[in-house]
Amino acid sequence: MTLSMGNASDILPLFFALLAIAAVLYLCYLFSRFLAKKANSVASTANIRILERVALAPDKGLALARICNRCYLIGFSSDRVELLKEIDETELRSSQPGTGQNFVDALNTVLKGRLDLTGHGNEKNHKINRKSK
Repeated sequence: MTLSMGNASDILPLFFALLAIAAVLYLCYLFSRFLAKKANSVASTANIRILERVALAPDKGLALARICNRCYLIGFSSDRVELLKEIDETELRSSQPGTGQNFVDALNTVLKGRLDLTGHGNEKNHKINRKSK
């Protein structure tokens, strides 16, 4: 009997530590979602909205902005901001918010061996995988 009690007393602190780590990770996840929502609400106003951003280097990038119902491609760096081109609305690809992959879907895609994170897997690879099965 004392042997089984000894094992339980060794496992119990590990179980509580695991629960504490899981709780901290979940709270970090909730806090990051809260910060992302706050950042998006601050970045969007009635007349100016950043549609997309792409980093080209640590201090350089491109942004697609809608300003007073017109779209512009903007280049930015640490010391300057330049208007590169006005873009016609018909040239934009429409993407509805929330239709992109979430982290779990992207992780599952990578774990299945498809490195295409856009969710439109390579048809050639799918045919090869089907033949090999």
